[in-house]
Amino acid sequence: MTQRKARFDATAWLARYLLGPAQVTDPRRAGREVTEDERAREGELRGGFERVVDASGRVYLVARDEADQG
Repeated sequence: MTQRKARFDATAWLARYLLGPAQVTDPRRAGREVTEDERAREGELRGGFERVVDASGRVYLVARDEADQG
């Protein structure tokens, strides 16, 4: 006996694929402040990679060489 896949109704499909995960906080509430460690990490990540576009128009990241970062 084979198992049939569960069929989703329209509401379940929308909730799963279109709307995404539930918001658990008040959307009007202000977010938390960014820490210095997070800012430093973001700077390292942005400085360590370069955005490249290939011939088909696809965008991807390439790690920069050590010589380029200095």
